[in-house]
Order: sequence, then structure tokens, then C-alpha cells
Amino acid sequence: MHSLGKQELDIKAWFQALSAGDLNMFEFIFQAYKERAFGVAIKILKSPTEAEDIVQEVFLAVWQSRARLNEIYDPEAWLFTITYNAVYTRLRKAARNQEIIDNIIYYISRKQNLTEEVVATHEMNQLVQEALGQLSPQQRTVYELRKEEGLSYHEIADHLHISKNTVRNHLASAIKTIRAYLRKWALPFLLLLAMLFN
Repeated sequence: MHSLGKQELDIKAWFQALSAGDLNMFEFIFQAYKERAFGVAIKILKSPTEAEDIVQEVFLAVWQSRARLNEIYDPEAWLFTITYNAVYTRLRKAARNQEIIDNIIYYISRKQNLTEEVVATHEMNQLVQEALGQLSPQQRTVYELRKEEGLSYHEIADHLHISKNTVRNHLASAIKTIRAYLRKWALPFLLLLAMLFN
């Protein structure tokens, strides 16, 4: 009878036993690594529900791969590779969600209200500048007057001596450009946010 709680238990032996048909080994592997997999997922995703889903995905992959587990040289590294891949896949899916993209734009437009530590982060400032750098000078001016200074369309139009319609068009184009840029960089940005707001 196998027993958990001893550090010397060999995960590779468990993998080999499961691969050979000892289905009871699956429970030992699950109990030994579920909390660590959950810890990785919760640190990045910030959602217990999402993290639980990741754990289920990881051990479903273990179960589905059981016939070839004896071929895996480093089972622990393999388990965490699956975990990180599942997390990144979840983040990529989230990055296609317009609400997520809008939230990223919110952080950019309100960056002056973030904590000093976040504003001081080189990576954050660089990404903000790169995103805004995709805009034409007129688009950027309209975007900053609207999103950062909170001016109305009418006030921006008066300030720049252009029509409200032109203001609206510039702002729409600016947001479209920023969204396209952020979709490209959504995953590293979301990971950065996860670390910053940990």
C-alpha cells in the first residue's frame, strides 16, 4: 500500500506505475501536485474558479497521457509545463475578450491614478508609450485630452479648432489602433498586470 507524506516517494516511479496500469497511482499524483498547480494558476489568473479549472485541465492531461507517462524523463517539470501552458492558453482566450481589452485601455488612460510603484515600472511605461506611439499626432492629442484630462467633445473641438465630428472620428480611430496593438501584446501585458497587482 502506498502512502503520501514521505518526501522520498518518487514521482517518476508513480508515472511508470500508472503507465503500466496501476490506476491507483493517479490519485497519489493528484494529491501530491494539485496544490502546487493551483498555486501557479492563482498567482497569475487571480481567480480561484479559473485556477481550479486549470488544475482539472492539468490532471485530465495526465490521465489522457497515462499510456506514455513512462517515457517522460522529468515528470515534475512536465507537470508544471502543462500547468503553465494551460494558464497561457486561458490568458490568450481572455485577450480576445473585448472586455479585457477595454480594461487594459482603462489602465492606460488612467495610468496617472495608479500607485507610484506601478507608474515607476519601466515595462509599464514602455508599453504605454508604445501603444500611444501608434497614434497620429492629432489622434494622440484628442485621446489624451479626452481620456486623461477628461475634456468633453465640445471642449476638445474648441481647443483644437476642429469639429466635434472630427474629434469623435479621431477618438474612435485612436481606440481602434490601441486595441489592435494591445491584442498583439495582450499576453505579456496581462502577465505584467498579474505581477504588479499580486
